[in-house]
Amino acid sequence: MNLLVVLLVALGVANLAADFQFSSNNSSLQANFSTPDRVDQLASECPDGIPGQFSVCADEVVGGGGGSSGGSGEVAMRECRYFANGTIDVPTMTVITAWVPVGSRPCIGDEVPKPSSSSGTTMTAEEIELRDRFTAMAEKPTAWWSPGSEVEFEDEIELHVQANTEVISGALLGRSAQIRFRPVTARWELSNGRDLFGFHRSYAFSSPGNYWAKAFVSYEVDYKYSSANWVYNAASWELSSNKLSIPVIERERRTLLVG
Repeated sequence: MNLLVVLLVALGVANLAADFQFSSNNSSLQANFSTPDRVDQLASECPDGIPGQFSVCADEVVGGGGGSSGGSGEVAMRECRYFANGTIDVPTMTVITAWVPVGSRPCIGDEVPKPSSSSGTTMTAEEIELRDRFTAMAEKPTAWWSPGSEVEFEDEIELHVQANTEVISGALLGRSAQIRFRPVTARWELSNGRDLFGFHRSYAFSSPGNYWAKAFVSYEVDYKYSSANWVYNAASWELSSNKLSIPVIERERRTLLVG
């Protein structure tokens, strides 16, 4: 008899726990706290790039429901700003900034959700398209020349331009992103109409004058999004260096007369 009572009590506790878990899951779904379904994010070059600046754009479609996300199961995060009262359209003195799962709540800048005409308390999330942009700027190449002061015509000078490979890291829809600028070739324009090629060149002016020289470095741009492989040669352009002023003189020569 005692054994039967213990078994019945145990079964009752198990059923109560199961009912509580089921009820808890239902509340979570109604409050829309479950992980949103989402389509894999696709990153690509933004269409409005300019020389020296490169942007990667990504789109993601997020829908409601309690399904698990595809792929690795990693939950995308976004930086979200909303007012202290929890809204995005009723301003307060305090603005809260936090990283939240994508699609879990509206943020300032999103379209204000339309009020539901339903009298029920169940919240349903409509499909939302999210867009993000990561932009990086390349450093301009730096040119110099030696000896760097007055030089006599027909004496060689050395022209140098420095351009480094840069990898700039950021985030796109809560995932890591990188943009890489690679200098490939260099050319020089001189004010006497000559063109030279190479990061380091020697040259001699044939007559006195005030000359200038400027380098132009060609770059190739790569980018990487999340755990995907590098996308090579997504863009290419030239960046100009600073302009060099080169004074070329003719030194006075004295003639020695022997009597």
